Amino acid sequence: MGFLRRLWGAFKNIAILFSFTVNLILVIVLALLYLQLSSLKSTVNQTVGRLEEIAQDLGSTHISTTIPIRQSVPVAFELPVQQDTVVVTLAPVPITTVATFQLPGGGGTINGTVFIHLPAGTRLPVRLNMTVPVRTQIGVSFDQPVDIALGASGLDPVVGKLLLLLKDLKALLDMIPGP
Repeated sequence: MGFLRRLWGAFKNIAILFSFTVNLILVIVLALLYLQLSSLKSTVNQTVGRLEEIAQDLGSTHISTTIPIRQSVPVAFELPVQQDTVVVTLAPVPITTVATFQLPGGGGTINGTVFIHLPAGTRLPVRLNMTVPVRTQIGVSFDQPVDIALGASGLDPVVGKLLLLLKDLKALLDMIPGP
């Protein structure tokens, strides 16, 4: 029985020493992990802060550039023309037409054909009343400066979502103990 008591006493001493050593190692490991976690938390907080600044800047960013426009534009329309003008013949113009002549004093009617030659340079008054179809291509060439506000052109909702996500991430980081 004395042997068992000494064995039990030695076992207790070894168990106490072993437990103390394991607990000391665990405390040291936890302290090192806490220091690492604090350092990591600080670094991630700084990164999240910079990301928030970048996201806010992104919403107020502008794209300013010049767009060269070089293309051919089709044009199609009906042009109404109503105008009096004078036409000048360039060459002799033969005119042949059927004519009816009334003789004075009830002398009767003569049906016949008239042959006339208008000489070159004859001025003829003409009334134009028509619609002229216009079908053509117009060359367009210019440089167009543009300034596009990214936020106002549709990026604001995405920036808002990103800022909410970063806010949630910051709240999660604040739940981690440490400075």
